[in-house]
Amino acid sequence: MEFHRKLNGGHRGARHFWREMLPRIKYRNPTVPIAISRHQDAAGPSLLHIYTSTAPSKTTTPADAPTLTPDTPAPTHTIDIRRKHESEILDLLIEHTGATPIPATEQELEEQAEIAEFKERSEKDRVEVRDKLMRVRREEELLRLARGGATNTA
Repeated sequence: MEFHRKLNGGHRGARHFWREMLPRIKYRNPTVPIAISRHQDAAGPSLLHIYTSTAPSKTTTPADAPTLTPDTPAPTHTIDIRRKHESEILDLLIEHTGATPIPATEQELEEQAEIAEFKERSEKDRVEVRDKLMRVRREEELLRLARGGATNTA
């Protein structure tokens, strides 16, 4: 996989795929080697190269597109991932490799539900703390004004 170090130039989806989805893929497929090449050129390529030993060669990018990958055997599939959302990239990867998604186990579903519940509670707590802090600040301001103090102009 190769893409620009920053989000500029349509590399956002590639970067998000690398940060969010690739670790999950690697966790489920520990023996699959994964190489990442991040370059400095925002106008440079954003490509996902797939190397397999049995599938016929299928390229979705122009053959003359320069790549920054080292000299290796030609990839079985090369997918142009510029300006694509990370879920689109995952769909293309599944399509080109013939992979089958593994359904979540009961334990994973329970963990996801716990995380969602925790996030909901934490958001509620965040709002309560912010409201309390704003009330305290407002009361302090009113007390200061009642004592004849000047308002903050900073």
